[in-house]
Amino acid sequence: MSKHDKPFYGEEILRDEQEAYIESLLKKYCKEKADASLKQKIWDELQAEKTAGRITIPFKVILDQDPAGNFAPQIKVILDSKV
Repeated sequence: MSKHDKPFYGEEILRDEQEAYIESLLKKYCKEKADASLKQKIWDELQAEKTAGRITIPFKVILDQDPAGNFAPQIKVILDSKV
């Protein structure tokens, strides 16, 4: 980012630090079955962290399911890497 560019959200977001913090929060969900209720729990927790100011990076939580059924469903947290 050049010295003339302003951060999109008004402040710089340190993606690596945010990612590490989010990964540490999500470790407790590793053994749970990936479904819509777990997706909602994760989203609720991340929103609470965002409201408290501990997470500033925009994110999206998705439930990735294999239509053929060959792979188990996964929940992914996508961080906005364009900031």
